Amino acid sequence: METVSTSAEVRLAEQPMLRLDTRTIVGALLLGVAFSATMQITERLDQLWTGGLAVPLGFTFAQLWWPVTVIFFGLTGALVASNFNPILAVLSATHPLAWSFFFLNMSETIPLAYMFRWHLRTRGELTLVPFMMYCSVGCLFANLVMAIGLWQGVLGLGPNEWLPLLIWQWTMATFIGAPMGFYLYKSVARSGVFR
Repeated sequence: METVSTSAEVRLAEQPMLRLDTRTIVGALLLGVAFSATMQITERLDQLWTGGLAVPLGFTFAQLWWPVTVIFFGLTGALVASNFNPILAVLSATHPLAWSFFFLNMSETIPLAYMFRWHLRTRGELTLVPFMMYCSVGCLFANLVMAIGLWQGVLGLGPNEWLPLLIWQWTMATFIGAPMGFYLYKSVARSGVFR
């Protein structure tokens, strides 16, 4: 059974990066809805926890949905999943910095799409360590965009103020979120639902 799901992932990685077929769009939307449902909870908890300044739970639980979406749906999945929740967040005003989620989300999902695609094309099956490494790199990109563009550029925080937040979010996403995401990915791959 494992071989079938692995070949399906490799086969999907060989397809065009930006696919616009109905199966891809609907699958990416379904995962985007699941991501949004998770974020509706984590955004509120992050707001209580950090006053809206940081999103450690948001980054952690994003690692559940974004890798699965980009592995199975490529760049289309990255764009759909990363922009679906910000639309809801802006419309429902769930977070004071909701407008920035468009940029922050894409700064992680687009690199993730390219890293996972490269791995599946050249290395084959994904294991836990490379999965965590790719999630870690993607999250670092998003955290750097958040630190330099948002915390320092918009809010005027200095490095001594934003560096602990960056490390906190990145650590939670890498060591808690990525392993959870790997096991979700493996479960979805074994189920064959996106073959």
